[in-house]
Amino acid sequence: MKANKMWLFLAFLLIILSSCSTMDEKNLLEEPETNLSTSGSARALAATPMLHVGGKYLKDPCNNNVVLHGVAITPSPWFNGCQYGANSGYCTWDNYNVQGALNYNKAVMNKLSSAADGWYLNYIRLHIDPYWTNDPGPAIPENDISRFNYNRLVTYTDQVIIPLINHARSLGMYVILRPPGVCPSRIAVNDAYHSYLKTVWTFLSQHPGLKNADNVMFELANEPVEILGTNGTWGSTGNEHFAALKNFFQPLVNIIRNNGANNVCWIPGTGWQSHYQGYVNNQITGGNIGYAVHIYPGYWGGVNNYQAFQNAWNINVKPIADIAPIAITETDWAPQGYGTFGIGTTGTAGGSGFGANLKYIVDQSGNVSWNVLAPDNLLHKGDPNAGTAYNNDWEACAAPVKQWFQQYASSNYPVGNCNTTSSLVNNGIYEIEFQTDANKVVDLKSGEDANGAVLRPWTRNGAAAQRWVAIDAGNGYWRFVSKASATNRCIDLASNSNTLGTSIRLWQNYGNDAQAWQVVAVSNGYYKILSKVDPTRGWDIPNCTMDGNSNLHLWDYYGTSCQLFKFKYIGMN
Repeated sequence: MKANKMWLFLAFLLIILSSCSTMDEKNLLEEPETNLSTSGSARALAATPMLHVGGKYLKDPCNNNVVLHGVAITPSPWFNGCQYGANSGYCTWDNYNVQGALNYNKAVMNKLSSAADGWYLNYIRLHIDPYWTNDPGPAIPENDISRFNYNRLVTYTDQVIIPLINHARSLGMYVILRPPGVCPSRIAVNDAYHSYLKTVWTFLSQHPGLKNADNVMFELANEPVEILGTNGTWGSTGNEHFAALKNFFQPLVNIIRNNGANNVCWIPGTGWQSHYQGYVNNQITGGNIGYAVHIYPGYWGGVNNYQAFQNAWNINVKPIADIAPIAITETDWAPQGYGTFGIGTTGTAGGSGFGANLKYIVDQSGNVSWNVLAPDNLLHKGDPNAGTAYNNDWEACAAPVKQWFQQYASSNYPVGNCNTTSSLVNNGIYEIEFQTDANKVVDLKSGEDANGAVLRPWTRNGAAAQRWVAIDAGNGYWRFVSKASATNRCIDLASNSNTLGTSIRLWQNYGNDAQAWQVVAVSNGYYKILSKVDPTRGWDIPNCTMDGNSNLHLWDYYGTSCQLFKFKYIGMN
């Protein structure tokens, strides 16, 4: 975010708060590690296979495209509730209380990955705040590295950062790790700040808890503003400035790669991470490279309507987004008065407003992961026990982000085992979505709990008739029991017949081959569902007609859109 007076003020207050030792702490209870077999988390039962970059996409080991959605987390008292006042009830810890920091931030992650609470986040942007890495003392801005203490970096990486990363992994959440502090307003190749980043990344990229960790990626710096160009002039958008950016960040990537770390590296741009067009001719090399962008309503002269936003995106981000993955690692918005950094509304895609146009533009790009600025953008006052922030006002970011991230959770998620149904959980409840129309799911017509009841595509409505319990039938096969059936009727191949066009319907649960289905990953989170009776044939809708008048039947597998399905995890049965 833009380093204006407000944020300098926040930095001063942060350090003042952190120096207190007399706060009446309102510590959260220590969080035990969750038993994943009973967790209500949308991602707790998902793996975090190591991601890599392929072309312009972030990809999983099965070469599926992956797009992540999350929140930035900063373990420091100020950003963990103390900005609302020491006696506000939201300030839970201070005075370098490691356990207090862990308790609060683990609780936030638990909440924001909980399907039971309607949250489906699958990554955090984690800041190693200078609160931990600087020697204590009078207030200084976050871009001041004069009190950086290497030994504190080592100590609190082990005591704070690694435990939070491990907890994120246990919830199926990835981490984009950010180094301590922010860039000075002006940086130059081989200046003091460049040397500082080299020191930090030399340590971090060798740490056994970070180097090639399956859920860890690196964001190399935060918010450069201007750089000394190769022609000796300060600036942010000229080719000479992007040439200097390459000379600045390439050595950091080289350090990381030479240490044997192949973690994805996210590269910032200038102008508080808003300018990227010149990277096309000055690309950072070393493999697994993406670019980390910040976007607020006030950026690029103001982007509070679609045309202005699209034009600015096309100029500043699209050139590099056309060839590399993007992670928007800061954004937020709300109308004036809510206290967000970004002042704007959700609005309407294609019309006025910021949030809906952000979603539309990144969705069209297809390779953009993104997170909001802080837990406070989602939860009231950042409280893990509270409800949705901003009174659930749709024009502020919390309410739409909650809905959108839930929708995103059914697609573009990572798969670790390419040949099995590793993403399905025994006794897990799912909606089964058609690729032909993401709004249509497998539906038990009229919720009829009877032998022979019809299965069809129908608009998603959250009813029990559209929810199916996956039961592990052994040897890679699954049965699907209707949540609308009081007697556990399940999806059945009529008469155990492999004849083309045989009805697939609801029937009493016998546990036979006609009710056993192999769920095989194809790509981009989609699966084909094949019959144990004839593994060359599977679920299909005649002519891919999605109006509800054509019923599920057996057909040769051709890979058409009505033969491909996504499983949206709802919770445990």
